[in-house]
Amino acid sequence: MVDKKISSSYSEVLIRVDEAFRQLRSHQLSQWNKVDIAGLGLTQARILLKLEEEGPQKASALAEMLFVTSGAITGLADSLISQGLIMRERGEQDRRVVMLEITDAGRQLVNAIHNKRLQLMEQLVANLTEDEIQELARLLEKLTPGGNRLCGGAFADSSSNKNKD
Repeated sequence: MVDKKISSSYSEVLIRVDEAFRQLRSHQLSQWNKVDIAGLGLTQARILLKLEEEGPQKASALAEMLFVTSGAITGLADSLISQGLIMRERGEQDRRVVMLEITDAGRQLVNAIHNKRLQLMEQLVANLTEDEIQELARLLEKLTPGGNRLCGGAFADSSSNKNKD
């Protein structure tokens, strides 16, 4: 850890890291939106991937996994439901519990979403060696809450664009 008295050069490095992260995130979102997969925003795509990987989920747990608010997950889920990509069910024992589950139509998009994510990440790390990519993954995972792996390995998003994302 760094001493509480942050040096000027250390502060400058932190600002550089912050700016680089913001630019990368903006670039990835821009690239995602260039190729249309059923009109899905990045967070909507991540919902489908998470439901395919993890099975049916409580809406609140899914919001937490994807770093969005419960209000955002409701709007995103409504859109995916209207497209027939997921379905919502109320708990039998507790009607307040909302479970989300991917449909067959949603499953049909998962491979395209996965391939698009890989393509975007390959473009992003094209100038890095395999060792540098491994180190980047290690450092980013270390920065995540609790040091856990990111949702689905990539594209963790702490912002919530309620329109397409």
